[in-house]
Amino acid sequence: MKIAVTSKLSPQNTPVTDVVGLEIGSGHPEGVPAVRLRKQDGKTFLVAAGFLHLPGALPATPVAATEELSVWSLPRPFQAPHAALAVTSPLAFLRHASGAGDEADESKQVPYRTFSRTLVPDLPPLTVGLPEFQAAWAARLFPEGRQPTACSLQVASAAATNAFIASPLFKTLANTSVVLFVFPNHTSLAAFHESKLVLYREHPIGYCHVRTAISNQMRIEASLADSVLQDTFIDPVPMIEPVLKALFRQVEISSDYLLRRRNCQTQQFFVCGLPTGANYWSSIFSHMLNLPLTLFRPFEGLEKPQHAGALPEDMTAAEPFLMTALGAAQAVLEDAT
Repeated sequence: MKIAVTSKLSPQNTPVTDVVGLEIGSGHPEGVPAVRLRKQDGKTFLVAAGFLHLPGALPATPVAATEELSVWSLPRPFQAPHAALAVTSPLAFLRHASGAGDEADESKQVPYRTFSRTLVPDLPPLTVGLPEFQAAWAARLFPEGRQPTACSLQVASAAATNAFIASPLFKTLANTSVVLFVFPNHTSLAAFHESKLVLYREHPIGYCHVRTAISNQMRIEASLADSVLQDTFIDPVPMIEPVLKALFRQVEISSDYLLRRRNCQTQQFFVCGLPTGANYWSSIFSHMLNLPLTLFRPFEGLEKPQHAGALPEDMTAAEPFLMTALGAAQAVLEDAT
């Protein structure tokens, strides 16, 4: 089961066993997050990962999408036969449909490429949407006749969620689990009951809001806020607790909803996507809800590459920013099984 609703961009007559996932529109200062995976003998190998310097940027308007497109050529370690594209865009959406005939408000402004999938029979379908002009722009990034061939298009929030679903940890979970996928400006909450997605919500609080709280109160640059979360000289809890309590209150409300409406008692909570400060998030969460919040590392369980130079020097630090690209690639590999 996966929720990384994928728009297929090319016919696939054979299973995809070698794919590079790329997150378009991330705005990461080091470049485009990319992760190449290969599936062999029932194992998933991490072939390459990192940030690629590629030309052009995701267009924000239909007019910008008509400008001359820069064709992408990937470095050799990332030249898989197929590419899975995850798009990070403020215009994209992922949510449960509100009812029959539900139409996104966004589609009234510009045409949208949408797709819906029913994951649980008694719940509304999960609906994903991306502006058509952004979808078309992304689909043209790779030239015909050269590797890779773009084979799928996903919205970033769905791709990131699949990084959890495709993990070995997910297969061991029983009963009900809630996962927080933390992005710069929002957090996605996904609840699973017996391996089925029973709740998906997004809240406008991300790790950048934690950085801003620290920088405002300490009167330092936001770029220095992470160092405060890493050292032990200053206790940042009084500064970040009001921000996180607002987010964790929404988690508590969702947990209560699951108990009342679906008789699902949630006792397992996970968080991923945090560049730093996970111990403080867990401490505040445990104090507030009296339950543990466990850090999930999506790259655990992958077989390591067999050659040097294919990973960032500090892979641990890079992992949160590669989560979405990883999930995009895993969604395509999961299709092959």
